[in-house]
Amino acid sequence: MLLNIILALFLGAVSADDQGKVLILGGQGLAGSATFTTLRDSSYHVTLVNNDKDYYDYHTLLDGDTDSTATVVCNRPASLSGCFELQNFMSSNSKVRAIIDFTSSNGELMADAVAVLGPLEPEVYVFVSSAAVYDVSEYQEAPVKEEEGVRPEDEATREIHSANNEFGDKMMAAEEVLVASGLPYVILRCGDLIGPRDTTYRWWQYQVWAEHFSLIGVPFPISNDLHDAQFSMTYGPDVGQAVLKTLQLGRTNQVYNIAMDKTFTLPHLLLEICIYFGTGEDCYADYTDAEETYTFYPSNHVGIMSLERAKEELDFVPSTWEDVLRTTIEFYEEGRSHFTTERDVVLERLNENVVPYLRVADLNNLVISSQQTVDVTQQQQDSLDKSEL
Repeated sequence: MLLNIILALFLGAVSADDQGKVLILGGQGLAGSATFTTLRDSSYHVTLVNNDKDYYDYHTLLDGDTDSTATVVCNRPASLSGCFELQNFMSSNSKVRAIIDFTSSNGELMADAVAVLGPLEPEVYVFVSSAAVYDVSEYQEAPVKEEEGVRPEDEATREIHSANNEFGDKMMAAEEVLVASGLPYVILRCGDLIGPRDTTYRWWQYQVWAEHFSLIGVPFPISNDLHDAQFSMTYGPDVGQAVLKTLQLGRTNQVYNIAMDKTFTLPHLLLEICIYFGTGEDCYADYTDAEETYTFYPSNHVGIMSLERAKEELDFVPSTWEDVLRTTIEFYEEGRSHFTTERDVVLERLNENVVPYLRVADLNNLVISSQQTVDVTQQQQDSLDKSEL
C-alpha cells in the first residue's frame, strides 16, 4: 500500500514537470518561435521540424534547454515521408501529445502532413491559419465569426471568391483537408502577424521608413480602397499563448480567431509608428487608384474578426497595443546590430523599391551608425555600473 502511494506521488510529480511531447512544423518565424518558447517554458518536450535556417536568434533560443528541445531537419515543401530524420523520430516515438503546424500553407502540404504524422495519434492537431480565409468565404461582413468561414455553395460564386485572395484560398484548402482527416483539430485564424522575428520583414521596413521619413522623403503609397479599410492584427506571442491554452484546456474540433482587440486602418497604423519616433508631423501618404503599390498590410479584405469565442473558451487575453508597439519596435531597433543579415535585407528592399538613389548611402549609414552609437553608450553605461560595484 505504501509503495503504491509513493509510486503515485512520483508519477504525479513527473506529470507536473513533463507536459508531454509536442511536434512543431516550423517554429523559426514570428508566431512559430514564440509558440516554441512558450511551450518549452511550460515544460513540454518540443521537437521542431524545419529547415534549421538561422533566422534572427533562432539557434540561440534552441540553446536554452537542450534536454527538452530537439530539431528534425526537413525541407518542408517536399514530402515529409522522404525526411530521413523525421522517420527516425517516428520510429522512436509512437505518440505525441500535440502537433502544431505553421507550414502546411495549402491543401497538398496538409494532406501530406496528416498522412505522414497521423500515426503519431496526437490528442490535437493545431493548425495556425489566417483571416485571409474569410475573403473566400460565403459571408464577408465584419466582424466575422468562426462559423462564417465556409465556402459558398454556388460553384460560380465560389470561384469568384477564391480569386479574391489566392493565399486565403490555399489556407482554406489546408483547413478543409485537416477537418476531413478525422484527426482531432484546432484551427487558429490569425490577422496580419506582427512582432519579433518576422521573416517577411514587412513591419521592419515600415519602421525604418517611419523613423527616417524626412531623409527618405517618399510618402507611404496607399491605394484608395485601403483608406478606410479596417483589419485585425495578431501579435506573435499571443499565438503561443493561444496554443498553450488549447493544450491546457483540452480543446478539440474548434476554430478560434486570434488577434488584438484594437483594429486598424493602414494610415492609422503607419501614423502610430511615426508618432512613436516623433515623426508624426512629417509623415504623409500618397493615395492612389493604382492596383499595385509597395504596401504590406492588410493581407485580406474582410479581416476584422470577432474574438468572443476565443475569450470565452480559451480564456484568451490579447496583448495591449501599447505593449505590442513598444516591444516590436525595440526588438528591431536592437536588431540593427544584433541581426545584421536581416537588417541588410530590410535595407536592400527599401533601397530597391522606395529610397531615391542619391539617398541610399545616407540611409544605410544612418541606420547602421545609429545602432553603433547606442551600443557604445550601453558599453559605457555597463562599465560605469561595474565601477560602482
